[in-house]
Amino acid sequence: MFFLLFPVVFLSFLFPLAADDKPTQAIRPNLASDFRTQLYKDEGYLQAWNFSFQNQDYKVFLTFLVSNFGPGSKNNGMSVLVKHKNKDLYYSTQEFGEDEYSMKPGQFFQQSGENWMAFKEGKYVLHMVFPDWIFDLEFSPTLKSGIAISGGKLYLGDKERFIQADIPLSYANVKGYIFYKGLPEEVKGVGGMEHLLTNYEVYKFSKKWEIVRSQTKEGTRILAGGFMGSEIIPGGFFRKVGLISKSGEILLDGTVSKIEILETEKDLVSGYTLPKKEKLYLNERDDCHLTIERKQTIGSMSALENISALLRFFIGLFFTKPYQVHSDVEMSIHCGDFQQKAKGIHSYYLINE
Repeated sequence: MFFLLFPVVFLSFLFPLAADDKPTQAIRPNLASDFRTQLYKDEGYLQAWNFSFQNQDYKVFLTFLVSNFGPGSKNNGMSVLVKHKNKDLYYSTQEFGEDEYSMKPGQFFQQSGENWMAFKEGKYVLHMVFPDWIFDLEFSPTLKSGIAISGGKLYLGDKERFIQADIPLSYANVKGYIFYKGLPEEVKGVGGMEHLLTNYEVYKFSKKWEIVRSQTKEGTRILAGGFMGSEIIPGGFFRKVGLISKSGEILLDGTVSKIEILETEKDLVSGYTLPKKEKLYLNERDDCHLTIERKQTIGSMSALENISALLRFFIGLFFTKPYQVHSDVEMSIHCGDFQQKAKGIHSYYLINE
């Protein structure tokens, strides 16, 4: 199970892409059916939900996952990375077997041991227990706050194998309680949820995935996501950009057609050399581009922490250094006469270099 790699690990058979099969599909508003719990029998099936929460004290990333990879089906678990302004960075994982997993067909629900996520009374709620930390949070969606950034199921070279990436919640209101070493703290802030569903072996065609969520002072959201791929992906990448108004209107559906890396840096924890500043050209237009600049690193974590020796063996067969890297980000978009600046959070999910 790869709850630390969200959204990057699958085992099945990869069909080569033809030169004219560069993956692309229009962004559209999310449907509840996109990110409900769904099970597939394919070896390599994986579904994951990543929640984020921020306020003046906290930046937290929480993930639920279920997969058919490794030692049996319905491997499931969760991970956390939490940065508090007055505490050391904390991260942890928990791994569960099929006998500790439950779901509700057609609904948004997963239970892994004593931990669960659900949709209740119009809100997305979660309960997660880790050593030192317990999280009880509820996410209240704003009107039309989410997008299907892959446009639904995206088929790559075969009509049976797909990937699907969503940002169901962006900048939702969040409230609840965070317990640290048994002491409760009532919290309020903003957050979001990202979702991935696939029956595709992503490790064979991608090297790193990213999710970027940012917001302007006026409330316009700039959301981006995708992956950098191997030579079998036409162009070497699939990256999409969505510009969403405060009321939920899709103002721009951008497919990245060209990338300029303006500055790089080495992440000291993972050892990866990553873009620090880059310019993404959209829709084959030289006058339409998005600049992404990662600022201070929030935290990095290894995907090999606190997992079973058997699962670590499987990962070692296919991956070199799986990591998460989360950073503050500043973005600016220029399309003709249109210009906007935004701030937010950038997340890398790394497989190898």
